[in-house]
Order: sequence, then C-alpha cells, then structure tokens
Amino acid sequence: MTTFKKYTVEWWCSLPPERVGKETELIVERLFTDWNRRQSFAWHRLPDAKAGRGMVKAQPADYMYRSGIYAGFLEVKALKHEYRLPAPRLTQLPTLHKWTLAGSCDYALVHHYMEGTWRVLDVADLNTGVPSWDLRKTDSWGSAEEALLSTGAF
Repeated sequence: MTTFKKYTVEWWCSLPPERVGKETELIVERLFTDWNRRQSFAWHRLPDAKAGRGMVKAQPADYMYRSGIYAGFLEVKALKHEYRLPAPRLTQLPTLHKWTLAGSCDYALVHHYMEGTWRVLDVADLNTGVPSWDLRKTDSWGSAEEALLSTGAF
C-alpha cells in the first residue's frame, strides 16, 4: 500500500469521501481548540445526525461558536470541486437562514481540498432554490484560520 504525505493532493485523493469530511473537520477542531485558550472564544461540536443513525435529529450545523459579541453556527464542507458548492451539500440552509434572521452570525466554511484553499460564506448571502453556488468571486484563503478571521467574527 502506498502512503502519501498528509494533506497533499495525493493523500486527499486516497481517502474515501466520508473520511475527507472528517479530516477537514479535524483541521477546524484543532484550530478551535487552539482558539479556546482565549477567554473570548468558545465552541461546541454538535452531534452528527448521520453518525447517530436516526437517534439524533438533524442539527443546524457542525459547530456552534461564541467569539466576543458574535455567536452562531458554522457548517464545514470539504469539496473536490475548485469553486462550486452543490446545494444538496448544504441541506441545513433553511434552518441556518432562520437563525440568521434571529440575529445569529452563521457561516459555511468550504475546504477545496484539491486546491488547498478555503472559502467562508455568510449564510445570509446564499440564496435557496438554486442547484449550486459559484464561488469564484468569493475570496479564497490558504487556511481555515485565515478564512474565518476574514469575517471579523472570529
């Protein structure tokens, strides 16, 4: 069996899709664990409905966070495509929109793992009823940290 250096394109390609998502979430969790040393930051991993095999209801997102005056949900997505986010990959959008309308600061963090780039999307800017979102005009970043910090909420 061939082994590849972690986080290289070859390494990402060697993983099954569900593992790609888990590895992307681990990157975010390591970042959040580091940020958790700050008094002004707290986070919580919400239970995964798929992993709960029907015992857990669908959650609004992967994480909830509090950062100073900001609080909200963060959904993390790992995408092979370099700029397109398919709508079926963000099934929580209507629920997130409701939370956003109630004052929550909600984001989708997209990891384009084949490109090594990250994009952060304000949920309020995502329209429902479209087959996918073209992210080419959205800034991309070299790390999850840079992407999240660009929002001003983290």
